[in-house]
Parts: sequence; C-alpha cells; structure tokens
Amino acid sequence: MKFKFLAACALAATLYSCDDTTTGIGQFVIDTDEIISTGKAYSLDTRTVQVDSIYSRSNTAYLGKFTDEFYGEFNADFMAQMNWPEGLELPATMTNITAADLQLFYSSYYGDSLATLRLQVDTLSKPITDDGTNKNLYYSNLDPKVYCDPSAPPFAVKDYAAFTGVGKGDSVSIQLDDSFCHYLFSKYQENNHAQFKDAAAFINNVLKGFYIHTIGGEGSVLYIDDIFLNFIVEYTVKNSAGTADSVVYKKTSLAATKEVFVSTRFKNNNLQRLTEDPGCTYLKTPAGLYTEVTLPVEEMFKDPEHQTDTLNSAMVTFLKYKESGDLPYRTTAPKSLLMLRKDDMKTFFEANRLYDSKTSFISSYSTTTSGYQFNTLNRLISVIFSEIRPEIAQGEAHWTQWKNAHPNWNKVMLIPVSITYDSNDNAIGIENDMSVTSASLYGGTGLDSKPDDKIKLEVIYTNPTRK
Repeated sequence: MKFKFLAACALAATLYSCDDTTTGIGQFVIDTDEIISTGKAYSLDTRTVQVDSIYSRSNTAYLGKFTDEFYGEFNADFMAQMNWPEGLELPATMTNITAADLQLFYSSYYGDSLATLRLQVDTLSKPITDDGTNKNLYYSNLDPKVYCDPSAPPFAVKDYAAFTGVGKGDSVSIQLDDSFCHYLFSKYQENNHAQFKDAAAFINNVLKGFYIHTIGGEGSVLYIDDIFLNFIVEYTVKNSAGTADSVVYKKTSLAATKEVFVSTRFKNNNLQRLTEDPGCTYLKTPAGLYTEVTLPVEEMFKDPEHQTDTLNSAMVTFLKYKESGDLPYRTTAPKSLLMLRKDDMKTFFEANRLYDSKTSFISSYSTTTSGYQFNTLNRLISVIFSEIRPEIAQGEAHWTQWKNAHPNWNKVMLIPVSITYDSNDNAIGIENDMSVTSASLYGGTGLDSKPDDKIKLEVIYTNPTRK
C-alpha cells in the first residue's frame, strides 16, 4: 500500500491535472511549467452504527427467519396491496369464482433449502393511503399491527421450504378458502361492480391488502420478485349455434406492483453488542449495521505544511477481514458500498437520488484487494472546506460552537446498496441492499490508541510555487 501511494505521488508530478476538480487550500496564481507534488496520509476514525430501519421501497419483498451464529436472529415479513387495473372487467355472464390463491414467485433465497417454515396471511383491516407524501410508510420498522387486527383469525396458513435449483418460475402457492371466493364474487355484483373500477376503489372497498409473515420454523429467507392474487372465474358462453350455454373457466391475476403499496419489515436481534466491538467495524444487511467514518478535514484545513497547496487527489481503502470459522451458510460481502454524508442518509433514498462522485460515492468490492476503494474524495473535502472556511474565520470560540451544533459535519457513512444499470452500464437507480450480507472491516475504536495503525486517507498535493 505504501509503495502504491509513493508511486501515485510520482505520477502526480507529471500528470498533475488528473482530477478536474482540485481543492485549493491556499490561493495562488503563477505561470510555471514545473509543478511539484507531495503526499501525506491522514488517519481516519471509524466505528459501527446500528440502524433500526431503512427506506425499503423496492420491487422485491422478503420473507423468512434465519438465526446466524454470529449476527443473531433475523426476521423479514411484508405488507402488500393488490392492483386492480383500471378497465379490467370480469365476464358479464360470470356465475361464480371457484378458486383463489396467493402466489409468491422468487428467484433466489438465503439459507437452508430444506428448512420448513410456516407463514401466515392476514388481511389488512385499515387501508394504507400511499400518495407519495408519507415517506414513513416505506421504512422497514413500520408496525403491521397498525393496519391489521392481530387477534383476528388467520386468513391463510402455509408450510413451505425453499429448495435447490431455484429458477424464475419457483413459487409458494397459498390456497385461499371458498369463503373468500364467495366474498369476491358477491362484492363484484354490487353497484354494477363500481368498487372494481380501479386500484383505489378495490383497495378501499374490497381488499385492503395482506400482511404475510413467518409464524413457525426458521432457516431461510426468500427474495420474492412477484406477488399475484389469482382467481378462477366461472362464466357461460353460447355455443356456435347460439342454442345453448357452455361453462367456461378463466384465470384472472392481480399483481402487487409499485403503483400500489408493497413494503418489507426487517427485524434484527442482538446487534447492539457489535457496535461496542473495538476490534473492527461491521456491515450487516438488511437494516442492520453500517460503518461511520470521521474524515480528518479540520486537520487537513489547518495543516501548516500545505496552506498554499492544492489538494489534487484523496483516496482511501477499507479492507475486509477474512471470515473465520466453519459456518454452514456463510454470508457474502456487500457487492457495492455507498459513501454518503451522514446527514444525507434519509433524503438520498427518499428522493431516489444517484451518486454524484462529489458528495456521494460508489465502490464495488474487490476480491483482489479484499476491500472497497474510494477515489476523488478531494471533491467531497472541497465541499466541506467551503462550508467551514467562513466559520473558522470567525474565531476559535465560534468554530467550536458551530461544530457542536453540527456534530455530523465531517462524518460519512458506508452503506451497502444495490444498483440498477441500463443497457449502457449507467446507474439508473440505487436502493438499500436488502439481501442478507455481512462483512467486518479493518478499523474500529480499538485503534484510537494506535494512530500509526489507523486507516489512512492518502492525499496528493501539488503546488507550482514549491521548489
């Protein structure tokens, strides 16, 4: 690592404009052909932070229960509304609805394929109005008891297991009883089926939605791609001569889509103890553990050696420890990490933002280095410099007061995310990673007494005036 850093300094001496967004600490203008570069490493502080919930609006729902020997118990369940498309009509000669089921399609899972779990389906007793204004509806700690009656008998119960050779067509099918079929049929007959004109009418007047959760067993978590409510309609048609009726059966399917409400709840037990582990920091998804990083911005801003220098580049690598032990279902490391200012965590996901490589950055896990590398962090430091420069200029007392009022001014979070790309490999969507992943990173509060061993922010300065 040290050799690479020195090599980067040498490269900067000739290719000093490698970053089009350099950060001026001092101010200078000079006409010269020679630019000298210098390198310096600043120590970073890191710690583990537990998050009680994440913004979980996604095309995927999660269901199951799993106990990890190290990270403890994890539960996933979800609520979903069914979309009645505008213009959908059942046959005018319908005579009955003969069968119905809920089908949960999944293409992957985590855990034991043979473990048997039992799920329960409850119907929501209170409609969820999702007009986009209440972002709290999509946080993973939303309490389902607010929207359903826990004392009511279950709508359906099903034993299931994940299995090997999972493909797109694999599903858990939950048969619904005849009383639901009769209810659906009778509701459709009312008021010239006005309660079935669109999704809002259907949700408010016919079926407010489902809460699906695990009530028994453990060992796997399903990653559910599609949720369908299927029912078989019986109706009559005339024969070709028009002299007699024939009975025909037709399958109709309603889907849980982004046009209606779908939200997963996650619950982790016994993670708090890991925030107190001084030996490293942790990443755990979903809705578990993040790593907080304190950037040495004040030290850099006041560094007497570089007051007239330009901060040409800054980078840091967070190395992952190799997992020890022989666990039967080992989690993989998060594929992608988002580095984001701590105070931006909420608005970034709620506003469906993309990273800009200025105040938010993406790094993919490298199996070669066993870590995550973030480059061009001088852009972020430039933004912070512009914020603190007028505050520092007002004197030490004001600067101390400002820092106390803005405790996260120099803090960023490392957040596991999943990224959607278009056909040209451009990122078009970023969500919290809601699959089961984990990693332990080098760092932690245990290095506070060992500054030489801390993670380093590697910086290259340039200065045309330096000889």
